[in-house]
Amino acid sequence: MRKPIHPEAVTGEPQAIRWVVDTGELLVGEVLHAAGTLGPMMQYGVITRMFVERGSVWTWLSPEHSWTDHGPRIRDAVVAAVDTDGWDITDGSADLLRFIADDVVHGQLLTFINSHGGQISVVSASIDAVVLDFGGACTDCPAQGRTLHDRVEVALVARYPQLRDVSKVASTHSPTSRPQSPLLRLMKR
Repeated sequence: MRKPIHPEAVTGEPQAIRWVVDTGELLVGEVLHAAGTLGPMMQYGVITRMFVERGSVWTWLSPEHSWTDHGPRIRDAVVAAVDTDGWDITDGSADLLRFIADDVVHGQLLTFINSHGGQISVVSASIDAVVLDFGGACTDCPAQGRTLHDRVEVALVARYPQLRDVSKVASTHSPTSRPQSPLLRLMKR
């Protein structure tokens, strides 16, 4: 039986597709070599970059190729490869964490954030930490900490388990000190 998979566009990245599919036990990080027919697609430059997160594979198509021509073949290759040995994946990636954080605040949680008149943007990401900027109604909201930990952090950890810190900048854009969340304290044990 074929695994369910569906493509999602990546905001601001017209050559990228996020393939939502069960990734099983694959590491989360940047793909250096992919299994199955994805490997040759990377090797010969059809796919220029690839990441794996929990529940998705991100692929960037070379600018000289089109999703119309290669999308179905890449989709089938992703489905076949996720359950196959032969992957070489870094353990985490700052770029991947930034893409996931952008997707969480500008996609997955956008309706919630907008419903409160807020704005959240990603300031920076490292291999295991994200810094966010809270604007709009979020700037002085007393529930800011709950949004940060109960919404954003939970969504990020579900997709990127290597996450160790989520913080926000003050209105002057200097990092604020805050106690570490209970979720991240438990994960470090």
